Amino acid sequence: MSKPSVLIIGGGVFGTSTAFHLAQRGYDQVTVVDRFDAPSKDSAATDLNKIIRADYPNALYAELGLETLGVWKDPASLFSGLYHETGWIIGGHEATNGWLESAKELARKTNRPGVEYMSAEQMRQKWPALTGEFPDWTNLYSPEAGWVPSGQALLRMARAAHALGARYITGHAGHIKKLVYDRDGTCRGAVAANGEFHTADMVVVAAGASLPALVDGAGTDVTAQTSAICVIQLEPHEIEQYKDIPIIDDFEQGILFPPDEHGLIKLCSVRLVTNYNDHEHPGASVLHSAGDFPYDGCPEELDAEIRQFLRDTLPELADRPFVHTRLCWDGMAADLNFRICPYPETKSLYIATAGSNHGFKFLPVIGKYVADMLEGKLGKEWVDLWSWKFGSVPEDFQDPHPFPLRDLAELTGWKNRNAPGAGRLPWTWSRTSLL
Repeated sequence: MSKPSVLIIGGGVFGTSTAFHLAQRGYDQVTVVDRFDAPSKDSAATDLNKIIRADYPNALYAELGLETLGVWKDPASLFSGLYHETGWIIGGHEATNGWLESAKELARKTNRPGVEYMSAEQMRQKWPALTGEFPDWTNLYSPEAGWVPSGQALLRMARAAHALGARYITGHAGHIKKLVYDRDGTCRGAVAANGEFHTADMVVVAAGASLPALVDGAGTDVTAQTSAICVIQLEPHEIEQYKDIPIIDDFEQGILFPPDEHGLIKLCSVRLVTNYNDHEHPGASVLHSAGDFPYDGCPEELDAEIRQFLRDTLPELADRPFVHTRLCWDGMAADLNFRICPYPETKSLYIATAGSNHGFKFLPVIGKYVADMLEGKLGKEWVDLWSWKFGSVPEDFQDPHPFPLRDLAELTGWKNRNAPGAGRLPWTWSRTSLL
């Protein structure tokens, strides 16, 4: 019996992983449409690096994290050689210490060794390069965590999906402008910027921060929000000094990554920003595309906050110039859970997105769960976790990044801040083919 045709809108983490796993299962009519070739400029994963970890207060995500960690570590996997296990320090304060304690308690219950609180002095003794005072921080250390060069990983999986038979359509023909429905609410496909109509038996929207612009009503559960990314270039003699530091993740300020092989240190603000203004979708926060605005970068207000975060951690780098900055947009769910589900009150339309700033780490396996959803095989626990919630948030919801949202229009200094960059920065890679 032939398998249904599947149209996947979006070539980021969810779309790429879904294409790969469907192709592995013998689906021979899988089409991925994206404005950009892999790794898509507008995917949150097209970045220098992302955190890989299994520390969660939610047992299901912790379980999924351990499953995925096994793939990242497997020398025979598609992603061999990409995982760098550095450990990570989770920094909490008054609003986030409860999240840390819940994650630590779950680690204890599941017998994960080495997850422990550390004082600033203990951290400086273990990693002498961490010269900061970490004022008023609560520090939870987890040794079984690290980072992956995420743009490279996304490109690897896209190439593998293509090799298995998934078709990729990019450029104007892949730039989806609207979905098309029958009168009975069945989604028949999508229309691209060049007028081309893509049709399939199943339409999967994996569009991340573009979801609210494509699907009417999606804003109840998902909004586009951005983190600011800033990159420091170390001098050659400094790489050795910092190469062994852990990831530092202050839930109320930002994230600091160890240097990569080129001596690039990435900093990421966790003080999130919306985009409700200056676009054609009133009432929705939507993507501010890197394709349309390649020169835009970090607002001045977030620049100052990231430098304060550096003064807490590596004060000697706090005034170092940034060689590049960018805005990294993701689809953020109201409850921070993914949305992997049929879209309500429609037929043949499915959602597989809302990474909510923690989706990348599941790239190797998340498409398996999307495929199970499409085939009606997804376990009830996952169905409940990833269902459409119509904006409801559980009473015990813990937001790990509680800093009040600001809108891009309220901030300054981000327009035309940067040259686009080239070469080692994944969001500047230009590809014409997956081959």
